[in-house]
Amino acid sequence: MSDVRARHAAGFTLIEVMLAITLVALIMAMAYGGFRASIRATTSGEELIEETNRLRVTHQFVRTQLSQALALVIEDEAADDEPVRFEGEQQRVRFVAPMPGYLSYGGPYVQQFSLERGNNGLDLVFSFAMLNGYLPGDLEDSDPVTLLEGLREGGFFFLGLDEDDQAPYWADFWDKPADLPLAVGLNLDLDRDRGLAWPELVTPVRVDAGATAGPAQVRRASDMMLRRRER
Repeated sequence: MSDVRARHAAGFTLIEVMLAITLVALIMAMAYGGFRASIRATTSGEELIEETNRLRVTHQFVRTQLSQALALVIEDEAADDEPVRFEGEQQRVRFVAPMPGYLSYGGPYVQQFSLERGNNGLDLVFSFAMLNGYLPGDLEDSDPVTLLEGLREGGFFFLGLDEDDQAPYWADFWDKPADLPLAVGLNLDLDRDRGLAWPELVTPVRVDAGATAGPAQVRRASDMMLRRRER
């Protein structure tokens, strides 16, 4: 009995110490894993909120600027001796519109939205230059602003009226640079895996009383386009 009491009084055995260390290590590993998971979840949530806000702000900015397009001459003569007021292609639009006050010095600006190849797909890029004193190439010499990055694909499309029967039609190329389209749309396919999507963007451009088509025709043409896509 004295020998047993002596061994117990001497302290823990090596096996008991190893078991205690192993349990402590397991508890610390579990706690660290949970801590890392919470950090990743927080970071991912913040990134998702930031990207959602950027998508919303970009969508609103593109819609606002396109809807404010003015029938002002960008260049005096095009190839067919007509003034250029609006240029529209699948990957680019160029037009004149006022800029937000915090970005401008007053007066109208030549503005361009373009889809350009970036490091991780397509980028939506915005360029601008003052209309007063504008010369071809000024947009290329300006510092562009990248609005969205890493897009899978996208394109602009334009609403016009057939000259014969005045029926509205959609096209991915605007062939009347001397005139403004009735509406402009932009589709973007986001290369994202978090459920983010670019909302359908179709904004009227020319909705004044003298326009040949009003908002109702723009809505009908938009509905027609959506039905075709669903089919």
